[in-house]
Amino acid sequence: MRKHQTDKRIFIATFILVLIGTIMVSIIGPSYTNIQNIAYGRNDDPNQTFKSQILYVFLAFVTMIFFLRLPLKQVEGEGGKHKKILNMTIKLPEILMFGSLILCLIMYISSLTVELPFVRCALGACRWLNLGIFQLQAAELVKFGALFYFAKICTEYREKGGFSGKKEHMTSRGDGVLRNTKYSYQNKTRLADAKKQKGKVGELTSEIRDILTKTEGRVFWLKYISTLGVAVFFLVVAQKDLGSALPLIAMALAMLLVSGARLKYFLIIGAAGMVLAVLALSSPHRQERLKGFLQGDSSNAYHINNALIAIGAGGLFGVGIGNNVQTAGYLPESITDSMFAVIGETIGFVGISVVLFFYYMLLSRILKVADCTKESYYQMITIGIFAWLAGHVVVNIAAMIGLVPLTGITLPLLSKGGTSLILNMAIIGLVLNISQYTMRADLTDAERK
Repeated sequence: MRKHQTDKRIFIATFILVLIGTIMVSIIGPSYTNIQNIAYGRNDDPNQTFKSQILYVFLAFVTMIFFLRLPLKQVEGEGGKHKKILNMTIKLPEILMFGSLILCLIMYISSLTVELPFVRCALGACRWLNLGIFQLQAAELVKFGALFYFAKICTEYREKGGFSGKKEHMTSRGDGVLRNTKYSYQNKTRLADAKKQKGKVGELTSEIRDILTKTEGRVFWLKYISTLGVAVFFLVVAQKDLGSALPLIAMALAMLLVSGARLKYFLIIGAAGMVLAVLALSSPHRQERLKGFLQGDSSNAYHINNALIAIGAGGLFGVGIGNNVQTAGYLPESITDSMFAVIGETIGFVGISVVLFFYYMLLSRILKVADCTKESYYQMITIGIFAWLAGHVVVNIAAMIGLVPLTGITLPLLSKGGTSLILNMAIIGLVLNISQYTMRADLTDAERK
């Protein structure tokens, strides 16, 4: 399958969303910085927020271009052999996944004992790695590692027939060779002779296959459940970041669904999820958020109420640039978690509709790429990216309009941020790269123009 053009609509939607977010940060950034100066006794430059956002946007686009140009496959190799290679070592998904979990473990120990110099704690949790002029949010690194790790184990188990009982012969991670075996007359004769012996050894072969499948199944579910459980523990319990855990869970479940897992497995995982949800509600600050959500007139609903006021005040066309009231100290986290409400106040329902349209364009095209991707591993990655971004969008917007309790989750490509913006652009660049190798029968070049 030869390389063709990338999906331009994914890039257009991404560019416009980042542009809108940058413009909104430039509008409300000075007032946000002034409020932070008053609250924490600092004397930062009012334009510092916008300047840092410009730097993050630049780094994000550089990262996106890097993943777009990453050589995912080599169509023609030496000796005329058709090879598909992923420019990552086979063990890199495990390194990314467990490396990020080890970082979370170190940060968790630091929060219980002595705060380490490279760990930054705020809002009652240690979530950031302090690298001097730049800070990394550990939760984003966990999601990035989980994207490749769960894609790998689901692909391997799927191709061994673990979900359907039949082995798939499609290339898994791009590190294998796709061979079309041609049988000669002698091969056909050998196959005919083998069929005569099938009745004698068929029963034994079936038993061995069942044992092998069960063993592989136990290994897969052990990897899947234990890794997901440890990751959710570090995010929800150690870092008190339920918002980041929800897209991670959505990503893992989406890959499992596409892999062909049976309904009973989702019921078991759902039951375990209910137990974890009860444990998560044991945290006092989550109980306060839930109380504020259920009792809209209480002091605990301050954030939700002001977000709804901001959206309602915007009306159809918004209050206009520079006329924002809620961002002048009333709406918490105005340039991060509450960006959707700020857009509603500034440019109104029309602006919100534009944002939702481009999110729809972005997510629908990512699904199209996943549907037309032949390689199982690339398909899993694309589905995981869709679940990652869609989880952020749905949870953030639902919280801002009062449908679910607040979780403290950013709006992809729009909210100000460093690690989240850079990694969001990285995975979008990866989707653009994969879109160059989709099946031409379903996704033609003419459709991309």
